[in-house]
Amino acid sequence: MSVSLIKHNPLQFAGRSLLEIAMESSHNLSERAFQLGRELDTTRRALAESRAMLDLYHEAGLGMAEEILDLFADLDEANMVIEILRDSLFETRRLRDERERVLRDELAHYKALADAN
Repeated sequence: MSVSLIKHNPLQFAGRSLLEIAMESSHNLSERAFQLGRELDTTRRALAESRAMLDLYHEAGLGMAEEILDLFADLDEANMVIEILRDSLFETRRLRDERERVLRDELAHYKALADAN
């Protein structure tokens, strides 16, 4: 069937020619395709922005992880210093106790000498 035949002898459906229905459907499909294209562009832009935000969050997360690792290293170092100080305190107390024993022994010795005289 040629277009001229359809124009001169249009097929009818519900009081409208099939050509009118087809042209309206084609127009509606074109509008919908255009609308979907805009929505796709919007979605692509939103996705690109989301990726950029994820990259920023990733970078921030890496920075925070490095800071946390630095804090743990500082904490480990502080724990080592505390352990050294504990050892030093223990040794100081041991030396003090030893010195007190020596002084008590010397005092007892001098008292015994004084009592003997």
